[in-house]
Amino acid sequence: MKRNRKVKKHSRCTVNSVNFVALIVLSFFALMVYWSQDARCTALTQEIGKAEKEYARLERACQREEMSWEELKTPESLKQALIRHGLDMDVANPGEQVVNMSANGRPSPNQTSVARLRARRGSTERMVLNTRPAAPAVRRKAAVRR
Repeated sequence: MKRNRKVKKHSRCTVNSVNFVALIVLSFFALMVYWSQDARCTALTQEIGKAEKEYARLERACQREEMSWEELKTPESLKQALIRHGLDMDVANPGEQVVNMSANGRPSPNQTSVARLRARRGSTERMVLNTRPAAPAVRRKAAVRR
């Protein structure tokens, strides 16, 4: 019996020069697009980094200001500020001196009445107007003639 023998045919692989040039141009174009996108992404990354640093700086400054404001609102700081400005005042007593008003302008139930508040304010103003400090006494030295 005869065996089937594989016939070897010599194939020629021809590379068309136009296809080769097109492949080189296409790869060059892809490389240029990649470089431009990489440069753009790098620039955006730097801008984002700068913005994040600025945000962190502003956030720290805001926290410092809030802490400073909270320190100024403590009772001890308020008393020192009043003394520094020459005011003889103290924090209001919640039971007697604080009046809670409703939206229509009337005191809430179980609060000091507006009339009593006005009476107190009026008597205080009269006391302030009636008690004026006395004029300081001025001593003059007599001129001595020689």
